[in-house]
Amino acid sequence: MTRDDLRRFRALDIDFDSIGLLQNGGEDFAYFCTPTDAEFVGRIGCDGVHFILLPGDERVFCVDPSMGERGTYVLPVASDFREFLSFVLYCQDANPLSQIYWMNRKQYQELAAEDAAARENEYQSKFFEEKDKALDAIVKEFNLTPADPFKKVKAMQKKFDPAVLSFSEEYYDAVGYERAEETETVHSTAFAPITFSFEKEELMLPQDPYILLSFVNTKLRDEYSSLSALCGALDADQRELTEKLAGAGYAYDPAANQFKPV
Repeated sequence: MTRDDLRRFRALDIDFDSIGLLQNGGEDFAYFCTPTDAEFVGRIGCDGVHFILLPGDERVFCVDPSMGERGTYVLPVASDFREFLSFVLYCQDANPLSQIYWMNRKQYQELAAEDAAARENEYQSKFFEEKDKALDAIVKEFNLTPADPFKKVKAMQKKFDPAVLSFSEEYYDAVGYERAEETETVHSTAFAPITFSFEKEELMLPQDPYILLSFVNTKLRDEYSSLSALCGALDADQRELTEKLAGAGYAYDPAANQFKPV
């Protein structure tokens, strides 16, 4: 059913970009943390974030190389494609579905308010006109009603077992784990923060900006109360780190103690 619905969706005459589900790039969509047997659904258009299907599975997954960490690079966001579309209808875009895993209810509602406020910008009127056309076409084609994804996606992700995922050697090289270790510990430490076995003075920050983003945000969340504290503990140049992540489109938010998209 999901695959048939995906084909029907792709046949729609709509602006896929307007709802955050670009279809171009489907031939070369994989990132280091994309499962090896993934089937492309659509991409948001920034930071490599995309949605996939897995063999023999009706669920839709989000792959997020920029905000993820071990156990959360790939997470389910809907039980099937129709539910996925009902969530898109509610959010009026696929982008919020990629962010629910790190949000609380207040942050989720604030994002919705920001998106609603953007409609008041006269310079974006054409964009929202195309968005509304796309959403209306989905309702008409699938006879769907919008559904709030927050509670269901949170519950789905909480019980998700990443042992079903298969990764390439590039993934294990990027996250710093041996494949055997990943297999042995995935059930018990699926949501554990990234850690390294070497001493502090030997610690090298990741060079890839998106892996660096994941590493830094995890450390800020779990170990350090501020960016300056993290940089001091890891002997990292705060200005250099900030500039590197700024080049990837992220800035430090002191209130949240996280790097966020700008």
